[in-house]
Amino acid sequence: MAHLWTPPYVSGMPQQPLAQVPDDAQWFWQDHGSCRDSDPLLFFHPQNERGNARARRDRTAKMICAGCTVRLECADYAVRAREPYGVWGGLSEDEREQIYSRLDNKCYPRRRGEGSAAAAREIAAAVSPRSLGIA
Repeated sequence: MAHLWTPPYVSGMPQQPLAQVPDDAQWFWQDHGSCRDSDPLLFFHPQNERGNARARRDRTAKMICAGCTVRLECADYAVRAREPYGVWGGLSEDEREQIYSRLDNKCYPRRRGEGSAAAAREIAAAVSPRSLGIA
């Protein structure tokens, strides 16, 4: 029986408030994520990680996301939930923060598919060859 992959709790970082989890959140896509066969710590930075070390870890996580069949569902969830930590669907924390800052809180994407539609450009760019350093 497969278990749901859940991000590890990082010491010193508060967990996400459940109020931000979209009402229509579904988790079936997590059973098919490429990340299930990877070290979860690749997707979440250790406390005080910065600079080149963080960029390398993020890039490694994004390369796993790039070939994932449920990447769009993952990115959609992360945007809609305003996920604060980790690489989700190829989007880093900083990339999602840029998305959050440009979206209007009054009509913030909350229904399934709205997050990936609102951030389609950023989601595509997040795993582009240029972003991954292979172009």
